[in-house]
Order: sequence, then C-alpha cells, then structure tokens
Amino acid sequence: MEPKIMDNARPIVEMRDIAKTFGSTRALRGVNFTVMRGEVHALLGRNGAGKSTLVSTLSGYVSADTGSIRIGEVEVEAVGQHYAPSIRKLIAHVQQTPQLFNLLTVAENLFVENPLVRRGFGVVSHKLMLEHAAELLSEWNMDIQPRSLAGELGAGTRQLLEIMKALSRGVPIMILDEPTAALSNAEKRILFEHVRALKAKGVSFVYISHHLDEVFEIADTVTILRDGKVVKEREPVGGLDVETIADLMMGEKTVRSTRQDFLTEEASVLLQAKGIRLDSFSEKDINFAVRAGEIVALAGPVGGGKEALAMVLAGQQRPEKGEVISPRGKLPTIGLVPTDRHASGYVGILGVRENVAIGGLDVLSGKLGFISKGKEARHVGRLAQQTNVIASSLEQAVSQLSGGNQQKVVFARALCRAPEVIIALSPTRGVDVGAKEQLYSLLRDLASKGLGVVVVSDEEDEIDQLANRVVIVFEGHVVDELVGEYTIKDLILRMEGVV
Repeated sequence: MEPKIMDNARPIVEMRDIAKTFGSTRALRGVNFTVMRGEVHALLGRNGAGKSTLVSTLSGYVSADTGSIRIGEVEVEAVGQHYAPSIRKLIAHVQQTPQLFNLLTVAENLFVENPLVRRGFGVVSHKLMLEHAAELLSEWNMDIQPRSLAGELGAGTRQLLEIMKALSRGVPIMILDEPTAALSNAEKRILFEHVRALKAKGVSFVYISHHLDEVFEIADTVTILRDGKVVKEREPVGGLDVETIADLMMGEKTVRSTRQDFLTEEASVLLQAKGIRLDSFSEKDINFAVRAGEIVALAGPVGGGKEALAMVLAGQQRPEKGEVISPRGKLPTIGLVPTDRHASGYVGILGVRENVAIGGLDVLSGKLGFISKGKEARHVGRLAQQTNVIASSLEQAVSQLSGGNQQKVVFARALCRAPEVIIALSPTRGVDVGAKEQLYSLLRDLASKGLGVVVVSDEEDEIDQLANRVVIVFEGHVVDELVGEYTIKDLILRMEGVV
C-alpha cells in the first residue's frame, strides 16, 4: 500500500544543508536536493563526488551529520543519529552491490520485508510467497525458479532481483544506484519499462548512473555533484548534452580518447586457444590467438560465451574440449580483472597495500616464504602510481575508496606479477568518465609495452575506443570478427546479431 502524500505540488523529497564527514574526508558540504512527485531525477558526478553518500543519507543507510530531510510528511533533523526506522516505509534503496541473502531462495529474498505475504500475527505464508514470486518473475520475463538459491545466480540476475524486491514494496520514493551495471540490454529495457510505469503512478526515482545515454533515455531532471557540492541543480535533461555533463562532472573540458594500434607485423603470439569448445552444446571449435601489443575485445550478447572464453584463456575455467597453449612453450603470466570487483576483486576491510600484494605473494616473498616489507612497499607503491590509485595512504581500507579507485586497485593487483597478458572483464564497470579515460590510457600503455590485452565488454563505446580487433562470440562460438578501421555502427550491428 502506498503511503499517503498530502500535496502533489510540493516536493516529495527535500534535503537541506546536508553534510557528511568520514574521518578527514568531507564527503558532502551543505548539499540541497529536491525531488518532485512522479519524477526521475538523475544524480550525477564522478567517483567520489558524493552521490552514493547523499542517497545513503536520504535512505538512512548512512546518517547525515547535519541538515534536514523531509520525505512526504515525515521530517527528520540530521544530527548524526540513526533515523532510518522513521522513513523506511517511504523509501527503497537499491545499492550498487546487491544486498541478497545467498542461502535464502529467490522467493524469500524478494519478500523478506514485504507484508504482502504475511498472515495473522505476522506469520509468513510460504505458499502465498511462492505464488507472488512466480507472478513477479513472469512479469519480468525471468526464467528462474522461486525456490532457487540466490547465491547460485549470476550477477545480472542478482541485480534484477534486488531491483524487483525494492520496486514491489510500494513506496513513493525509489533510489536506483548504478542499477544497470550488471544488466544486459534486454534487461535494461525491462527495467526502464517498469520505471516508466511506476512513474506514471506518481512514484519518484533518484537515479545514479555513469552511463550518460541512460540519463537521456529515462531521466527528467539532472543534478550534478562535484567534490561534495552541487554544481548544477534541477536542470531539465533536455537542456544538457553529454559533453556539458562530463565537463561539469570533471570541472574541466573532457576529451574522448580514440583507439591506438600498437600491433606490429612481427608481433609474437603470446596465447592461443586451440580447438576450444566451451560446453557440451558447442558445435564449432574456437581457435583464437592473442598477440603482443594488441588490444582485442570479446563482444556479443550476455550469456553468449564471451565471459566463459575469457575465463578459459585466463586459466580460471576448464573447457569442454581443446586447450590453451603458447607457441613459445611455457604459458605466459596472466593478470585477471574479474567482472565483479565487489565479489572477487578486493577484500574491503584490507588496505590498498595488502589487496595489491595478494596478487603477487610469490614475487614479494623471500626464500623462506616471508614477505619482504621493503620490497612490498616499493612494488605496491609503483603499481598504485601506475594505475593512478588515489587514497589517503596505502593502508586505507579499499572499502572506503570510490568505485573508480577500487577498480584501479583491482588493476594494480592484476599487474602485481608483471603479466605478459592481461584479461579484463567489464574493466570500467561503475566508474566515472574520468576514471574510464585513465583506465583506457593504462590499457593502451600496457599494449604499447608489448603486453597482450583482452577486454570483455558490453559497452560499444568502450570497445570502439580500445580494441584493434573485435571477436564476436555467440552461442558458444566465434561468429564474426572486426579488424582495423571498423565503425561503431559495424560494431553495434554485429553485437546485436543483425549481420
């Protein structure tokens, strides 16, 4: 049941003079933010600008130090005390990392806090819960069973479940923080259809995304933060363009980089997939090589096999048939940047130094297996500088860093053993335009030094900016390839399976 809101003309959300400090870091500096009823309000800014902190103070997940917050008819004064219980029936917050219980079923996760499935005395009806879950999954075109365990699902499915759980609560305010980071294009379309339908019923959304094309597709209004302060407030989306938004986010003119070719005719083959079949359903062999100095992208639909092929190349997954070899005999050292940094890229409670060193304990330890502290400090320091990690010190917990800096730590870890090939899955997921360009520059620099670079991405712009060769993977085998001066139109058509 939707909470009663008295005045439709009055903003449903008003935040005034919101401030938040973490240690010596001032994350928010007197921010004002308003949302109207039935509005999709995009909140933009680079990593570390304060977006996630602001919406976390709005939902009560993190308490603001000072300021006032009003949602509907409920108003709270922020004085560093917890106020989430007083507003939880008015707001739902989908965070960047799905907050699911891995050992509970899909149905249990969907309705864990929803009174719709409760009978008398608050007792949960499992029969009713399974029925409602089946209806919801059907409505979202999700081919999974209500009794499946959440921990067994892929990243995209888990993200959709988190969104579905929040949207089904019937609250008037929804916060979607990077909701599409793990979704396919088809899943994005489904999400946007539901957002528009709820918007038509008067539900308001605060929408955070680094994909600016999504902002123009779904948002009505834009507010931009930089360094914890508002630099553009409640601007109609029609009055902005990508370049203007990027410049406001960065505080300077941003330039979109273009791909460079470092491949030479005499470049050696570093890694070769020979007669690979990814699963028992594959009907064709995959023969694929990575050469020194090239950036090759694996592209295609989600679930088509590009991620599986990358993991086979990285030695993280065993193929159904075939082998990965090197013409030079010994397989090269491989650095891996995983798809989901939150799940397998870093240990949040550990500092930058420890997280990077995890990637090369063998090269940092002496004959007796003990880590050389001096060698570790020098090596990690060089890698942090190479990858542009910004932290208060190498001992700062990675969980305290912005998304872009967390991803840079993951890259530094992948480079810790001086690999000859780096395999990066979704290398810039959840990072801002500035951090993206820094990571693109890093990948180009690695290729220029003779490394083989394999990128797996669902973003056409990213592939267009990086890859000299694009390998299209569909239904477990290679169906097409683009080399040289291809256009983004060529890329999009092939990624969508049109040609």
